[in-house]
Amino acid sequence: MRTICARALPSIVVAVLFAPPLLAQERSAQKPVTEAVQVHVVNVEVFATGKDGLPVLDLKAGEFELREDGRPVALSNFLAPVGGRYAAAVAKAEAPEVLPSAGGSEEAQRTLVVFVDSLNLQAVGRKMVLDRLGDFLDERLGDGWRVLLVEYDRSLRLVTPLTGDRAVVASGLEALRTRTTEGTMTGMAKRKILSDMGRPPATENSEAGEEARDELLRAIETFAEEQLRLDSAMLDALERFVDGLAGLPGRKAVLFVSDGVPARVADELFREYQARFPGRSEFFQTMTRYSLTSSLREVTRRANASRITFYTINARPDFGLEHGSPEMGGAPNETPLETIAAMSREESLVEFAAGTGGLPLYNTASLADGLETMADDLDSAYLLGYTPDHFGDGKFHKLSVRVTRPGVSVRCRQGYLDKSPEQRQGDRTTGALLAGGNDNPLGARVELGKPVRQGKNKVEVPLTVFVRAGTLTLLEAGANHEGKVSVAIAVTKFNGRPSEVHRESFPVKVPTQHAEAFRATEASFTFSLLLQAGDRDLAVTVRDEVAGIESTVVTPLAIEPEKR
Repeated sequence: MRTICARALPSIVVAVLFAPPLLAQERSAQKPVTEAVQVHVVNVEVFATGKDGLPVLDLKAGEFELREDGRPVALSNFLAPVGGRYAAAVAKAEAPEVLPSAGGSEEAQRTLVVFVDSLNLQAVGRKMVLDRLGDFLDERLGDGWRVLLVEYDRSLRLVTPLTGDRAVVASGLEALRTRTTEGTMTGMAKRKILSDMGRPPATENSEAGEEARDELLRAIETFAEEQLRLDSAMLDALERFVDGLAGLPGRKAVLFVSDGVPARVADELFREYQARFPGRSEFFQTMTRYSLTSSLREVTRRANASRITFYTINARPDFGLEHGSPEMGGAPNETPLETIAAMSREESLVEFAAGTGGLPLYNTASLADGLETMADDLDSAYLLGYTPDHFGDGKFHKLSVRVTRPGVSVRCRQGYLDKSPEQRQGDRTTGALLAGGNDNPLGARVELGKPVRQGKNKVEVPLTVFVRAGTLTLLEAGANHEGKVSVAIAVTKFNGRPSEVHRESFPVKVPTQHAEAFRATEASFTFSLLLQAGDRDLAVTVRDEVAGIESTVVTPLAIEPEKR
């Protein structure tokens, strides 16, 4: 019996129990089992519009040219727009063209995650967005959409489960309206620093003035370091969250509601300090030291790897009006200092949206139209699929699409990260915690044993994972039949967040003379879970590594500590 340590999912003790001599858990020194060749299809959502800005619905597969890393690739799948708002228009046109393996009913599903970045939100803008969003979601839920409300305010919090229930979503939005925001507190701290810069002691040409200016610079640096820490933690949580969404089927969009994450933290404060007190701050060093540019790009990479399109709402009221759009150099009625801050934050919203094929939206009177445009995107997207000549290489591959029909422009994600099978298994496991179990071709099931109290707030729970042995693929290897099974485990924690995934692989070795009898049994894997009070659900994904087949099972954790 071996002890395995995992971080978010606490320590796990693992053993594989089969009736000998049918199976032994041992690391064979012989030739390793040969795994099946993986066939991986990359699906790319493409949004096509005409010169009038309206979706073009009747394109054929032959009119698209798809390239990976600059090289043309042949389409293996093609799915024209189906369902949703444009179903009638598509029906009146020629029948949608569908090549084999287009994804079936799963591709018709729509999942919208509303991610409220309260760390960088002012309360007034947030309320305006949520009010407008309520009417939009109420209508779309009737079209079969599923919605998940999430908030980040120093920690990630699931406000609602993934649901199509209007009442649940409405209740979640109301709860968000009434919460305070970290962004409001940040704004107050920034205004105090700016106010202190204008006080007489800071402007005096004396030793006291020197000390005041040094103290001001330290205050700005302390403020910047704290904001860098907070925003870095938020972006890290966002990265892991979009990883978990990868396991959800169908088309997925994240509606990111924020004033924007500053690409250069406290940029406007350092600039103002340099302008008022020249030569006292190395401005270009601070730009590098407090930059979040690489972290923002990493979120985009992870979203592309998970087939997630970002639509961003700049929640600052009236930002994006014609006379104050980013293209025109700022927001209306702003000082140059405020414009610098706004532009730094706008970079993140444009990065997320443009990098994943989505659109940036603005908290103006036209926001309702912008939300409809987002919905139109999800309903009118084409799905282009191809089989690359690599699988799980861990590299980022660039994508580009063009159409041959004149007057039609297209948008798509910039590329994707080719995740390893281990990462994909983890994604499927955490995704199941949000959306429930998926197919179960291996006949997997789980049993939970009697919990035992461990300390004040934890319980140890035995877990046994069963798999129908007859579903496993075993290959002849000398006098044995051999295979390989991996088990991935994740838990919905007491705060609603999925734990990190614990994954373990086991070789399967059966003497050939016992192979037939083995197929009539169940293989079992035993674990010991250390859980906290309030942990909700357990997801287990079993993978036959030879055949590349996976089963996922989700089980509620209604566990009370044993009384002593």
